[in-house]
Amino acid sequence: MKCCLNNLSAPKSPAANIHITLGTAGHIDHGKTSIVRCLTGCWCDKLPEEQARGMTIDLGFAVWERPDGRRVGVVDVPGHERFIHNMVAGASGIDVVMLVVAADDGVMPQTIEHVQIVRMLGVKRGVIVMNKVDLADEDKRAYVEADIRDCVAGTFLEDAPMVRFSAKTGEGLNDLLTTLEKVVDATAERDDSGPFELHVERGFVLKGLGTIVSGIPRAGCVKLGDEVELLPDGTRHTVKGIQTYGAPSEKGRAGECVALRLSGITTEMATRGKVIAAPGYFKPSRFLNVKFFYLPHHERPLEPRTSIRFHVGTSDTPGHLVLPELARLAPGEETYAQIQLSKPVVAAPGDFFVLRLLSPVKTLGGGTVIDQSEAKLRRGRGNWLEGRMEKEKAVDDESLALLLALKSAGATPCHIDNWARQANVTKEAAKAKASTLVSEQEVVEFPGERYIIHEALMTVANDLLKRLDSLHTAHPLHLGFEKKDILKGFTGTRMVIDRAFEHLFAKNQITQKQELITLCGKEPHLSENEQRAADQLARIFLNGEFLTPRPDELPASTGLKQEMIDELLINLRQRNILVELADQILVHAIHLEKSKQVLCNHLEKHGRIRLAEYKDLLNTSRKFALPLLEYWDKAGVTKRVGDDRVLRTG
Repeated sequence: MKCCLNNLSAPKSPAANIHITLGTAGHIDHGKTSIVRCLTGCWCDKLPEEQARGMTIDLGFAVWERPDGRRVGVVDVPGHERFIHNMVAGASGIDVVMLVVAADDGVMPQTIEHVQIVRMLGVKRGVIVMNKVDLADEDKRAYVEADIRDCVAGTFLEDAPMVRFSAKTGEGLNDLLTTLEKVVDATAERDDSGPFELHVERGFVLKGLGTIVSGIPRAGCVKLGDEVELLPDGTRHTVKGIQTYGAPSEKGRAGECVALRLSGITTEMATRGKVIAAPGYFKPSRFLNVKFFYLPHHERPLEPRTSIRFHVGTSDTPGHLVLPELARLAPGEETYAQIQLSKPVVAAPGDFFVLRLLSPVKTLGGGTVIDQSEAKLRRGRGNWLEGRMEKEKAVDDESLALLLALKSAGATPCHIDNWARQANVTKEAAKAKASTLVSEQEVVEFPGERYIIHEALMTVANDLLKRLDSLHTAHPLHLGFEKKDILKGFTGTRMVIDRAFEHLFAKNQITQKQELITLCGKEPHLSENEQRAADQLARIFLNGEFLTPRPDELPASTGLKQEMIDELLINLRQRNILVELADQILVHAIHLEKSKQVLCNHLEKHGRIRLAEYKDLLNTSRKFALPLLEYWDKAGVTKRVGDDRVLRTG
């Protein structure tokens, strides 16, 4: 890009800018550069080879100062077929196209191809300029006008205004200016609310300032002092100076021609095709999922795998277009597809692209980038097409983009910073949308600005219900289960699991009594035989006082199976009839209370007690006396002082 730049270190208040870029399109030698000169006073062909050959080779930039004082950036593109890659690089940043057709020549091959390209790049408005009318009589002018209308039929230029003009004589200049003003005023300015993204058109050195990087930001804005990232390199740089439309400024935004002076960067690093972006939002990828439109004028269907050149932003990369099915794509059809490239490029959801056949070179079509992929498309696997449809809806819907990004994170809470980057929205926008999504119960918020999608919380809650149900099925005599048993082998973040429990309690799907959690409707009901067996076991422990049998000794004395005994003992413990002191050691609750009274009576009289004394008082063994003392220590009744126990006070 050739343009005039001044001192990038001294910002001042700029004139009013219209955040729209006007670009030329048309065949070589139809007068695009001359028209830009008439509008702006700037001759864009400044390269020696351009002046020697009399044609535009690279991109040119100029500023159109409108009569109302506002400024519009103008990009002049080359018309020769051999420089289409430069034309696409320039056209990727324009909002309004000025299609130039010479009255003495009419529609030519690059006229048609340029119309196709700007159409694929998402341009929606334009003006048609029939130039060189001084070289054509009225009949020729009428013929060419009809030819042009045929060329643009079915495109966004079908009803575009057409101006007859001569860059040589100035005929029609007022009409051209008036028409351009109307079209520009009717075009929506670029939104600068997203993360900053600038596709580099040129990197060059200015004496005394260092390396300058220029381009037209696709989205967002950048301010002095901001940190930006050069991609795909991944290096970070600080913005030291900014120019918009050739004038110093404190910020540059989408739709303006911006030049940036960056710290620690060289011209070798800042080449066309690179991207300057907000750090962390964009990443290079070799595999891009896209929506592709195959231009209708082609004669042959497109094969399921085709060698192409992929143009996005200012980059131009060879690769392959891979269709989702083995069926060929007919001209005029649209499909989801994957671009598989020879090297990584940076492309954001919603970026427009153009595909050209590798050989013979011609424009196949284009479309929009939907998302990136970590791997190649494998036909017939999974729901790839359904996923792309969902992602396409999110391209222009920040709320949906945030929901899809959070959905991919599953049940792992995502911090607001990472969430915003994954959804390709600014942190400020993510915060504002998050508040609404939480209130609409689409998203669940956790401390520390962390979030999960509500659906993920419901999945965890349902998994807990299934786990509880399976435990009740395996142990139908249990009154409930401790949380540690429910979560045994259960994966997930604890804060999410706790919130899922809270949800289930609030919905009365589970209940809790002391440490036991029960699935509602699953409370145990003992049969007559089970109740008889439970009463039998309770009597054994009541009669055993402080010399009770081990559970594995009970089958011989009761005639019950060990499995039934174990289940009934847990039931009796959960009903507070029996108490487990240690592994394989249980006592009846009546005797446990008796052991406390004996202990407290002795301590109130004597102040302290030893294990041997306690054993004798209960007429038991060390095997029972020690766990009883430890039980009352844990219960806060006593505390150990050396080999003695004393009453705990305070």
